[in-house]
Amino acid sequence: MIIKPQTYNLKLVIIALLTMLCALGLYSYYNYSSLNQYKNFLVDENALIEAELNQLSMDFNALKTNNQLLSDRLEQSKIKIIRILDSVKHITPDIKLLNHYKKQLQAIKLENSKILELVNQLNKENKVLQEEARLADEALDKTMLQSKSLKQQNRALSKLNTDYLNEIDKAKMISISDIYVEGVKRITNSGNIKTTTAAKRVKMLNICYTVAKNDIATQGKKELYFQVLDPKNNVIAYKGDITISDTSLMYSQLDVINYNNNSLQTCVFINLSDNEILLKGEYYITIYHDNQLIGSAKTTFN
Repeated sequence: MIIKPQTYNLKLVIIALLTMLCALGLYSYYNYSSLNQYKNFLVDENALIEAELNQLSMDFNALKTNNQLLSDRLEQSKIKIIRILDSVKHITPDIKLLNHYKKQLQAIKLENSKILELVNQLNKENKVLQEEARLADEALDKTMLQSKSLKQQNRALSKLNTDYLNEIDKAKMISISDIYVEGVKRITNSGNIKTTTAAKRVKMLNICYTVAKNDIATQGKKELYFQVLDPKNNVIAYKGDITISDTSLMYSQLDVINYNNNSLQTCVFINLSDNEILLKGEYYITIYHDNQLIGSAKTTFN
């Protein structure tokens, strides 16, 4: 009867020990499972932070601005991201470090948001300035085109005006026609002119001509310069030189007439120089007035 209570007590102890052992096993398993979950949580959080930092780095690299101050701020933020990434990759994380990284990540996100806002604002302002510059360039191009067109029109009008003035000057110029040349061997006391066609007998030339009527020509005295060239292109009866279009012209005779816009018929005698004897052949006579050739004729002496 004494052995039975001891056996019963022993059973109770064994049961209690087994219960405690099971409880301890369950507790250990629970702690182990929780520890693994905690480690996995730290790894996941660490990977999430690393992914966000990489994305931020890409976002920062995509931001472009010509503003030096913003460029400096971007560069500083990039340096911060690189440092945090290096820590996240090479240091075993714990909850304290993760919280520290999260705070730094939030600060960088806030900085990124501010910089992005400033960049967008500057880009909008740049677009406005670019549009204003484009409109200004178009206006300038239009103005330059109008200026070029006006210059072309002015040149055309200037040329037209010059042409008109030249035509008016030409129209105002007197003209010579009906030029008649004869050789004179002498003039009698009674005023009769003895002519000859023999070159060696010619002592002077008598040149008669008609000045045409011109209502718009200037009235008054007109100086007419006669040049006579012999068959060898030598000037005969040389009297002096004048300048015609920057060229020196040797003339044989100056005849001054009084012109009143009406047709005028007149003659001029050209005396040969002392001991000057004409050659046989063709002679060419030209008449100049106001630097312009106004008439010409030919004659032949035998």
